[in-house]
Amino acid sequence: MKKLTANWGLKLASLIFAVIVWFLVTNINDPITSVRYTNIPVTIKNGNLITDKGQVYTILDGSDTISSVTIYAPRAVIDSLSPSNIVATADIQNLSSLNTVKIDVTTNKYVDKIQNYSLSSDVVKLNVERKASKSLALSASTSGTVADGYVIGDVTTEQNMVRISGPESFVNSVVKASVDVDVTGFTSNIGTDADIVLYDAEGNALDIAQSGVSMNIRTVRVNIQILETKYVPVRYIVKGEPATGYALTGQIDSTPEQVLVAGRGSAISSINELIVEDDSLDVAGLTANLTTSVDLSSALPSGISFGDSDFNGTASVVVYIGPVVEKTFDISTDKISIDGSVDGFDVYIDDSEYTQVSLTLQGLRSNIDAVKESDITGLVSISDLMSANDLTELKAGTYDGYITWKLPDGVYVKSAVSVYVTVKEKE
Repeated sequence: MKKLTANWGLKLASLIFAVIVWFLVTNINDPITSVRYTNIPVTIKNGNLITDKGQVYTILDGSDTISSVTIYAPRAVIDSLSPSNIVATADIQNLSSLNTVKIDVTTNKYVDKIQNYSLSSDVVKLNVERKASKSLALSASTSGTVADGYVIGDVTTEQNMVRISGPESFVNSVVKASVDVDVTGFTSNIGTDADIVLYDAEGNALDIAQSGVSMNIRTVRVNIQILETKYVPVRYIVKGEPATGYALTGQIDSTPEQVLVAGRGSAISSINELIVEDDSLDVAGLTANLTTSVDLSSALPSGISFGDSDFNGTASVVVYIGPVVEKTFDISTDKISIDGSVDGFDVYIDDSEYTQVSLTLQGLRSNIDAVKESDITGLVSISDLMSANDLTELKAGTYDGYITWKLPDGVYVKSAVSVYVTVKEKE
């Protein structure tokens, strides 16, 4: 017994020294160290505890990602760990009154050898509110500019509605769902899938990724028609006759004078002018210019549309009407010829009683003033002569022959003029 208790102080010191040596040896061989991992995702558990109540939750401030996690463990353990071994969870069962959930961090190996964890943030922040849903009509638009000589035709989507569900405040803020396609440089039809974007009342695009909103479709097929274009003149068909003593001047002013039309290549190549017939172009009984507006869209052939989206299809038209004047000319019978011949007969203008005839012309003053008496000539047709005198065959004699006058456009004969025509058998 004395041997056991003898020199107990020395023995205690030896024991303490041995422990210290063991501790030093252990830490020298496998010291405690640390490693820092970044952007560790947090898994939300038991989210159904919220959704089963007809509510939804969204993560605030990206708090379901831990910026950094520092692990303290022996070097051998640290050297065998990687970010994939870090398990971070937040259980909705632990939801606080402030809508925060404590983050628990562990590892999927060497759990018993980890001494400590240090987190840059230790709670997930939630926004919890009622769930709402709504359906929105899908619209489609284009951006950019197609190649020169082309315009955009019909833009359609293969689905015309989208349904969204999520936090009530977000869903209520959405007023529009739309897709946009860049058409820069295109010369042929486009078919493509485009992402659906949600907009608020001020036209701002909303961040769907962070909203907690679900959509029955995220993209939609968009079909865009690309049409060729060209400018064509507009020609108006005027109806009726002005009042007695008045006539159309032949001048029609139109704004625009030509229009840009669009269509497929085969359709656009076959149209060279736009011919417009409209009830508003009726001048019957008028004594002054007709000023009217005409809808040109009714004159567009099938498959053709206007190529300028800013043009509403309405043209301003002025049809000019002027007073008719008369002027009488004395025309020498030498200016009148026989048209045609008959074997065995000489046919000629008989000037034995008079050598000139009076011709009264009507027309707009500008047209009448342009007529030169020296330029007026006439013809008597033998066939017309026989018809007017009920002849089935030409016989010798003197007949009335009505003159057909060669006149400028816009000038008309007031009343028919005749001359004597002599028919003689050839000797």
